[in-house]
Amino acid sequence: MMHPVKKLRALTALTLGLGLGLAACEPSQPAGGPASGALAWEGHAQEVFDDNIDPAAVGLSLDGPSPRSDRHLRERAQTADVVARVRVQTVTVDSVGDQKTYHLGVQVGVPTLVPAKLSDRTFELSIKPQSPGFGIARSFDSRLRGQTFVGFIKRYGTGDGETVVHWHLAPDTAEVVAAIKEAVMLREISGS
Repeated sequence: MMHPVKKLRALTALTLGLGLGLAACEPSQPAGGPASGALAWEGHAQEVFDDNIDPAAVGLSLDGPSPRSDRHLRERAQTADVVARVRVQTVTVDSVGDQKTYHLGVQVGVPTLVPAKLSDRTFELSIKPQSPGFGIARSFDSRLRGQTFVGFIKRYGTGDGETVVHWHLAPDTAEVVAAIKEAVMLREISGS
């Protein structure tokens, strides 16, 4: 019988090797998005992919809690279609009366932090007035252009058969990246 520590090291090496191998593969999902019948963005999904920008990601809370204390980080890392460093390329605003909607055009960094389920390398992230990230978008506006975040992006189905993108942007820090890798490794070890 193999010693538990040696077994964990061997499993970790195997997991990292498989992860690197998978990262080199093209995703099996076409660029057009998930097949019809994608999950709806409702209930718990709205908490996990909340269309929000962490305040620490824009320097508003330097002494914020550890990423490991984010109760949704593990789930985001394990279920997102894309988990990667993303750079905001464009910031545009649509206005209808007093209602503004911000649109962040983001470019996905390569390699991704987790093997991507979509081949898309650009996304438009919409921030409506009811979105949690609206206050940050309104305060920072065009200053978001050029910013880099760790993005968790997932497509959801709508009632009319279309897909929409929902997301969460976290600080681009070594601590966030380590928490993501830990979450993915735990999923692979548990086999779920």
